[in-house]
Amino acid sequence: MKVSASARRLDADRIRALAEAFGAEPSRWPEADRAAALAWLEAHPGEGAVLLAEARALDGLLEAWRLPQPAEPLRQRVLGPAPVVVRLARRRSFLMTLGGGAGLAAACLAGVMAAPILLATPAPTPSPAPPAVAATPVGADELLTEALAGWEAPVGEGEADAAS
Repeated sequence: MKVSASARRLDADRIRALAEAFGAEPSRWPEADRAAALAWLEAHPGEGAVLLAEARALDGLLEAWRLPQPAEPLRQRVLGPAPVVVRLARRRSFLMTLGGGAGLAAACLAGVMAAPILLATPAPTPSPAPPAVAATPVGADELLTEALAGWEAPVGEGEADAAS
Protein backbone atom coordinates (compact mmCIF):
# COMPACT_ATOMS: atom_id res chain seq x y z
CA MET A 1 0.00 0.00 0.00
CA LYS A 2 1.24 3.45 -0.94
CA VAL A 3 1.25 6.02 1.91
CA SER A 4 0.41 9.58 0.87
CA ALA A 5 2.33 12.67 1.93
CA SER A 6 -0.46 13.70 4.32
CA ALA A 7 -0.29 10.26 5.99
CA ARG A 8 3.41 10.74 6.65
CA ARG A 9 2.68 13.97 8.51
CA LEU A 10 0.50 12.19 11.05
CA ASP A 11 2.13 10.64 14.07
CA ALA A 12 0.94 8.88 17.21
CA ASP A 13 0.29 12.20 19.00
CA ARG A 14 -2.02 13.43 16.24
CA ILE A 15 -3.92 10.11 16.15
CA ARG A 16 -4.26 10.22 19.95
CA ALA A 17 -5.58 13.83 19.72
CA LEU A 18 -8.14 12.81 17.06
CA ALA A 19 -9.29 9.81 19.10
CA GLU A 20 -9.58 11.85 22.32
CA ALA A 21 -11.42 14.71 20.64
CA PHE A 22 -13.76 12.77 18.31
CA GLY A 23 -13.85 9.27 19.78
CA ALA A 24 -12.57 5.89 18.66
CA GLU A 25 -14.86 5.70 15.60
CA PRO A 26 -12.92 7.11 12.61
CA SER A 27 -16.18 8.11 10.86
CA ARG A 28 -16.48 10.91 13.46
CA TRP A 29 -13.03 12.29 12.68
CA PRO A 30 -12.61 15.33 10.41
CA GLU A 31 -12.72 14.38 6.76
CA ALA A 32 -9.47 16.25 6.06
CA ASP A 33 -7.54 13.95 8.45
CA ARG A 34 -9.54 10.74 8.15
CA ALA A 35 -7.84 9.13 5.14
CA ALA A 36 -4.35 9.91 6.43
CA ALA A 37 -5.27 8.70 9.94
CA LEU A 38 -6.66 5.41 8.62
CA ALA A 39 -3.50 4.94 6.57
CA TRP A 40 -1.38 5.56 9.69
CA LEU A 41 -3.50 3.09 11.72
CA GLU A 42 -3.03 0.48 8.98
CA ALA A 43 0.71 1.14 8.90
CA HIS A 44 1.02 0.94 12.70
CA PRO A 45 -1.51 -1.70 13.78
CA GLY A 46 -0.10 -2.37 17.29
CA GLU A 47 0.23 1.27 18.35
CA GLY A 48 -3.06 2.17 16.65
CA ALA A 49 -4.94 -0.62 18.48
CA VAL A 50 -3.70 0.68 21.85
CA LEU A 51 -4.73 4.29 21.00
CA LEU A 52 -8.19 3.21 19.80
CA ALA A 53 -8.70 0.94 22.85
CA GLU A 54 -8.04 3.89 25.18
CA ALA A 55 -10.46 6.04 23.16
CA ARG A 56 -13.13 3.27 23.23
CA ALA A 57 -12.85 3.08 27.03
CA LEU A 58 -13.39 6.84 27.29
CA ASP A 59 -16.31 6.66 24.80
CA GLY A 60 -17.95 3.97 26.95
CA LEU A 61 -17.63 6.08 30.10
CA LEU A 62 -19.09 9.13 28.36
CA GLU A 63 -22.00 7.18 26.88
CA ALA A 64 -22.81 5.58 30.27
CA TRP A 65 -22.82 8.89 32.15
CA ARG A 66 -26.26 10.33 32.72
CA LEU A 67 -27.16 13.68 34.21
CA PRO A 68 -29.12 13.18 37.44
CA GLN A 69 -32.69 14.46 37.37
CA PRO A 70 -33.30 17.54 39.52
CA ALA A 71 -35.27 17.20 42.75
CA GLU A 72 -39.03 17.76 42.39
CA PRO A 73 -39.12 20.96 44.50
CA LEU A 74 -36.44 22.53 42.32
CA ARG A 75 -38.25 21.42 39.16
CA GLN A 76 -41.53 22.94 40.39
CA ARG A 77 -39.81 26.18 41.38
CA VAL A 78 -38.25 26.56 37.93
CA LEU A 79 -41.09 25.31 35.75
CA GLY A 80 -44.06 26.29 37.93
CA PRO A 81 -44.46 29.92 36.79
CA ALA A 82 -43.85 29.12 33.10
CA PRO A 83 -47.51 28.63 32.05
CA VAL A 84 -48.54 31.85 33.83
CA VAL A 85 -45.88 33.81 31.99
CA VAL A 86 -47.03 32.39 28.65
CA ARG A 87 -50.67 33.23 29.41
CA LEU A 88 -49.76 36.79 30.38
CA ALA A 89 -47.69 37.21 27.23
CA ARG A 90 -50.58 36.01 25.06
CA ARG A 91 -53.02 38.36 26.81
CA ARG A 92 -50.60 41.27 26.43
CA SER A 93 -50.14 40.46 22.75
CA PHE A 94 -53.91 40.40 22.22
CA LEU A 95 -54.35 43.75 23.98
CA MET A 96 -51.56 45.34 21.94
CA THR A 97 -53.18 44.11 18.74
CA LEU A 98 -56.55 45.44 19.89
CA GLY A 99 -54.97 48.76 20.91
CA GLY A 100 -53.29 49.12 17.53
CA GLY A 101 -56.61 48.48 15.77
CA ALA A 102 -58.41 51.03 17.96
CA GLY A 103 -55.79 53.66 17.12
CA LEU A 104 -56.20 53.01 13.42
CA ALA A 105 -59.98 53.22 13.70
CA ALA A 106 -59.72 56.52 15.60
CA ALA A 107 -57.44 57.98 12.92
CA CYS A 108 -59.86 56.95 10.17
CA LEU A 109 -62.81 58.46 12.07
CA ALA A 110 -60.94 61.75 12.53
CA GLY A 111 -60.24 61.86 8.80
CA VAL A 112 -63.88 61.21 7.93
CA MET A 113 -65.05 63.93 10.33
CA ALA A 114 -62.49 66.49 9.15
CA ALA A 115 -63.07 65.95 5.41
CA PRO A 116 -66.35 67.95 5.13
CA ILE A 117 -64.83 70.88 7.01
CA LEU A 118 -61.79 70.92 4.81
CA LEU A 119 -63.79 70.51 1.61
CA ALA A 120 -66.35 73.20 2.55
CA THR A 121 -63.70 75.89 2.99
CA PRO A 122 -63.59 77.98 -0.19
CA ALA A 123 -60.42 77.96 -2.12
CA PRO A 124 -58.43 81.17 -1.92
CA THR A 125 -59.12 83.51 -4.83
CA PRO A 126 -56.13 84.57 -6.81
CA SER A 127 -55.09 88.20 -6.32
CA PRO A 128 -55.62 90.53 -9.30
CA ALA A 129 -52.77 90.79 -11.71
CA PRO A 130 -50.58 93.85 -11.32
CA PRO A 131 -51.05 96.54 -13.96
CA ALA A 132 -49.06 96.01 -17.08
CA VAL A 133 -45.90 98.04 -17.35
CA ALA A 134 -45.02 99.71 -20.63
CA ALA A 135 -42.68 97.70 -22.72
CA THR A 136 -40.71 100.75 -23.77
CA PRO A 137 -38.25 102.22 -21.31
CA VAL A 138 -39.47 105.35 -19.60
CA GLY A 139 -37.31 107.87 -17.81
CA ALA A 140 -37.59 108.33 -14.04
CA ASP A 141 -39.10 111.82 -14.37
CA GLU A 142 -41.78 110.65 -16.78
CA LEU A 143 -42.63 107.69 -14.55
CA LEU A 144 -42.95 109.88 -11.48
CA THR A 145 -45.06 112.45 -13.34
CA GLU A 146 -47.35 109.71 -14.61
CA ALA A 147 -47.73 108.16 -11.13
CA LEU A 148 -48.49 111.49 -9.42
CA ALA A 149 -50.78 112.90 -12.13
CA GLY A 150 -54.04 112.46 -10.21
CA TRP A 151 -52.67 113.31 -6.79
CA GLU A 152 -53.20 116.61 -5.04
CA ALA A 153 -51.22 117.58 -1.99
CA PRO A 154 -53.40 117.98 1.11
CA VAL A 155 -53.36 121.49 2.39
CA GLY A 156 -54.01 122.17 6.08
CA GLU A 157 -55.77 125.26 7.46
CA GLY A 158 -52.55 126.84 8.74
CA GLU A 159 -50.74 126.21 5.51
CA ALA A 160 -53.51 127.71 3.35
CA ASP A 161 -53.25 131.06 5.21
CA ALA A 162 -49.49 131.11 4.86
CA ALA A 163 -49.72 130.40 1.14
CA SER A 164 -52.07 133.36 0.48
